[in-house]
Amino acid sequence: MRPENEWFKPEKLKVYFYLYEALVFLILVAVGGFLASLGVLADAPLWVVGLVVVPPLVVFAFLTWWIPAFYRTADYRLTDEEIEYRRGVFFQQKTTVPYNRITNVNASQGPIQRLVDAGSVGIHTAGYGGQMGAELSISGVSDYEEIKDQVLTRVRRRRPAATESGDEERGLPESQPASTSEELTELRRIRELLEREFAG
Repeated sequence: MRPENEWFKPEKLKVYFYLYEALVFLILVAVGGFLASLGVLADAPLWVVGLVVVPPLVVFAFLTWWIPAFYRTADYRLTDEEIEYRRGVFFQQKTTVPYNRITNVNASQGPIQRLVDAGSVGIHTAGYGGQMGAELSISGVSDYEEIKDQVLTRVRRRRPAATESGDEERGLPESQPASTSEELTELRRIRELLEREFAG
């Protein structure tokens, strides 16, 4: 269980990103070796070979620097009322999700995450943040099942909040708008006028 009101890091996130980077790099090297064995670039000018080889190397060099830099900025916190997530290498961002907005919490573990004994917790909301899918994802943690249960325990203690449309998640309010009776009266008058017109 994660301590309440204390920032914690996704301890497996850095090694997970590095493994992902290494797998992509190996795939590109394998494809490049296969093309070289076919002699595709054998007669190509040196500058063409440079355009093919240099950009991927620059991207991987940048990612190798960016991964630990991002890890140093990534933190989560479970408070009494909400979940907080801060991150950002160049621009600092902070996401806050109140427990009473959460509609679903799921835990998942992909094949790459399984190699490093990590998983993710998806936090889903209704009518909050203007997006579909998970509003927030706690990724790169080894105790993802425990975090999921910890979040669900807090969610169940709170009544769902109203969505952006103004209706509660558990149903529409029973009361009708005050203008409904006026509209019905107006419709009756129109019907009476039509009946008199046809009768005449």
